[in-house]
Amino acid sequence: MNKDVLVLIGVIVADALLLFELLYFILRRNTSNKLFQAAFQGDDARFEAIAGSLGGKTLSAFDKELIRFNVAEARKEQNSIEASIRNFEQMTLKDSQKKKIYQRIFYYYVDRNKKAEAKKYYQELESLNVYKNKKDVEVTYDTFINGGHKYLNETLERAKKAKPQELPALERNISRMYENKGVHSEAKKYARLAERHQRELEERSGSRRTN
Repeated sequence: MNKDVLVLIGVIVADALLLFELLYFILRRNTSNKLFQAAFQGDDARFEAIAGSLGGKTLSAFDKELIRFNVAEARKEQNSIEASIRNFEQMTLKDSQKKKIYQRIFYYYVDRNKKAEAKKYYQELESLNVYKNKKDVEVTYDTFINGGHKYLNETLERAKKAKPQELPALERNISRMYENKGVHSEAKKYARLAERHQRELEERSGSRRTN
């Protein structure tokens, strides 16, 4: 076969593959959007219909459950969040998927002071060795689950250089560390600072929305 013809065939095949990838990406994105809408509307029948459609086949069971989890978290629907957690536990997840969801489940249980469950997901995260925001998880675990304060000085230094949106969380951590240490006056001081900075953030956010 002529060399130029082979080159032309190669170009056509490459273009066809690129087009297929683009169409697949668009279908996947559009299906995700439709699933989010159905979940936000609480339309389980529509969600299941979309999930079982051709577009739904571009998403894994994990992807679909993650959409449910995101919506439940945004709407603060505790029963739905925990239903999603149970569903995740029944799946055989890849490490990349564990890194996406285990940290969020860990914080969910920390916020509710469910220490046994938080410890379980901390250990799951530790088995991954490397994951995003690893140090923050370690600080949270020591402070809120172990009742420790070994990261106090480090967190105080971080707070000095922190952006406004980072301050409330850091100050809540500092408050709990001082409480764990038995220094109650400083614990109250940083709890008040966290509340004030959180309120200021919400006021600025509300002001931007009305402008």
